[in-house]
Amino acid sequence: MSLITILTYILFAIILFFILNYFDRAEKENNLIHAVIPIVYEILLAGIFTGEDSFSFHQNLFLIVIIELVIRLYYVKYILKREDLMNSSFYLQIYGISIVGCYLTNRYFISEVASVFPTAEEMKVGIWLLILLFCYFTAKKHVHIQYKEQISTFGERKQEYIVVQYTRFKNMYQKDIKVKNKSLLPLLYAMMIYENYKRPVFFRKLDAITYRFTGKSKKMGIMQISSPTEIDDKTSIKLAIKRLEKIEEELPKKLKKIQAESLLNSYYEDEKIVNQILDIYQKIIEFDAL
Repeated sequence: MSLITILTYILFAIILFFILNYFDRAEKENNLIHAVIPIVYEILLAGIFTGEDSFSFHQNLFLIVIIELVIRLYYVKYILKREDLMNSSFYLQIYGISIVGCYLTNRYFISEVASVFPTAEEMKVGIWLLILLFCYFTAKKHVHIQYKEQISTFGERKQEYIVVQYTRFKNMYQKDIKVKNKSLLPLLYAMMIYENYKRPVFFRKLDAITYRFTGKSKKMGIMQISSPTEIDDKTSIKLAIKRLEKIEEELPKKLKKIQAESLLNSYYEDEKIVNQILDIYQKIIEFDAL
């Protein structure tokens, strides 16, 4: 296999990565589509790139989905830093189906025909396509690969993830955090875990680089504080503490018993965010009580 072919595979694997991300967001209730799209993608590539010089390109097209898997694992582990939330069962099932499907399609279909696109005479094959589509939509209703959405719920591994992140952030920032009321600390760390999950450090660095070119005010730092100037993670934490302490001072005394929820409601003014952070906060309280 030539270097050009390998680089081409990597390019198409990156494109597949973004296509799958789009459909994962659009089809949250249908996990099977993540396994089907690479097979369709492989067939389309084989159809687009036809000719006498395309043999070497067609020979190992199934490698594209394997390269895409490597890219995805790297992205989750080193860019998003969400290794603790990685659902191994999902990757094993989805990519097992996808890789086997792509290999069989490559070996017994693409490699055996001059062109994957049918001629006018071969259009009768369309009836079989309709049958396959019928089977697919039937399976869509009855076959569901077990997979917990990871975007906003932290998945079934959230307890372990929260504890790991809580310990990590305490080691990193406890010397720099100064609060008047120590009871604010678990809430502050819960907010930190949530904000870091929504905007990992890789993307925060991109935000800082973008700001240097545009100069436009935007959310920065681990606490995602809107700022007209560039700020780092530690500065964003200090600004968040000031805002929390100001809100706390303005709370009616009768609300002190439900302080965490009241503080978050004033800070975010978004019930969905508040509930997610309260969930993290509760896990931190339970861990500290051990």
